[in-house]
Amino acid sequence: MSAVIISILVVLVIIIVVAAAAWTLSSSQDDKSTKKVAWHQFNNTNFIQHGGPPGPRMSRPDGRVTFAGDTDSVSQCQEWCEKDPSCLGYTHVGNVGTDWSNQCYLLKGYDLEVAHRKDHQSGWKYYA
Repeated sequence: MSAVIISILVVLVIIIVVAAAAWTLSSSQDDKSTKKVAWHQFNNTNFIQHGGPPGPRMSRPDGRVTFAGDTDSVSQCQEWCEKDPSCLGYTHVGNVGTDWSNQCYLLKGYDLEVAHRKDHQSGWKYYA
């Protein structure tokens, strides 16, 4: 009888230890809702050189790159990305003297081709 009680106690202790470990692991995972958004800035860098939008002020049909709006402000572009939960980063095209000037594109996929481009500013969102 005492062997059965000891066995039950051992099983209960194991369950408690495993539950405590699982709770500790789950509570230590990165949770975006409790983290602050931070940015890696990339000057003179275009994240959407190839496979980007089909034309100025257009989004990709598959949604990987979306046109956010016309702006001459990099910080406005970053704000638009911060407010969009599906946005991973952005590329702002500065005044390049073409139909692409002063536009913001939000990046929603990881398959990017990075290119050095004067008057382009890009940012990548992460949580700290």
